[in-house]
Amino acid sequence: MSELHSTYPVSVRWTGGKQGIASAPDGLPDLAVGSPTQFGGPGGLWTPEHFFVGAAVACWMTTFLAVAGMSKLEHGEVSASGEGFLEKGEDRRYAISRIVLRPRVTILREEERERALRLIQKAEDACLIARSMRATVEVEPAVEVETPVGA
Repeated sequence: MSELHSTYPVSVRWTGGKQGIASAPDGLPDLAVGSPTQFGGPGGLWTPEHFFVGAAVACWMTTFLAVAGMSKLEHGEVSASGEGFLEKGEDRRYAISRIVLRPRVTILREEERERALRLIQKAEDACLIARSMRATVEVEPAVEVETPVGA
């Protein structure tokens, strides 16, 4: 039997058309949300699809920072982008079938490249959001070596 660790309440309130306001009681700022333009939305708003992909990207980053910290990996910049692929299945229903995650980590020494790549993958394997999704999450990492100033 599982044990409840925490909850993350979110609510949305319709404001008209195909848009609304998302909010959370944790002191977070409200966000305007809507349907994507591909589904008749107004455009210019965060969509559930953006949140879905964004959750995978943000989870990778926060998990990587924890894993790198525990592993004492010296790194510079850490960033990531992601792209979700929406497809219509044989059942004629839409789903984000896969997410391509593109993390970028800058390391300080070339000798740390393989270790950084292992920690990038370890972060994805440990990411609770990716483990909670049915979509396949693919990782396409980039590790760069920072050149010291004046070198």
